[in-house]
Amino acid sequence: MTIAMRMNINRKNPISSTISGSLIANYTHADYRIGTAADCITLTIDQYSEPLAQFLVTLNQSCATIISAYNPYSQLVSDEENVAAHESLRHFLTCHAYQGIDSVHTDPAGVWPAEKSFFIPGIDIHSAKSLGQQFNQNAIVWIDRDAIPRLVLLR
Repeated sequence: MTIAMRMNINRKNPISSTISGSLIANYTHADYRIGTAADCITLTIDQYSEPLAQFLVTLNQSCATIISAYNPYSQLVSDEENVAAHESLRHFLTCHAYQGIDSVHTDPAGVWPAEKSFFIPGIDIHSAKSLGQQFNQNAIVWIDRDAIPRLVLLR
């Protein structure tokens, strides 16, 4: 798959973005791990995941998202700021009765530090986008019933 194909994230409604192509490529190439234990599920953007499909069935959900509050707009901030933002996101999820499962995404090239995130099953796409924007993120990962994680750009 070419970078140009990867950048056309929302194939039904392509959008122009203020996010650089290299940053989008970093998001696309990241590993997204649901859970923190040895039995975590690792996801790759635009690739079907059978373990994810089974997990969604187990949760009785047809969609989910992965959202981080780390490094707003991909600007590196201190560990203290990232931890505070992550806890603020955790608090939001708890207050709004969303089940947030601890997750992390990593850059296999090691350019970007690992970022904690939450896998949120059952949240609709509009709420997921709004939440990502509320926490000043450039993008979220959206998962529909097809169990293919897709990058959704927010700017």
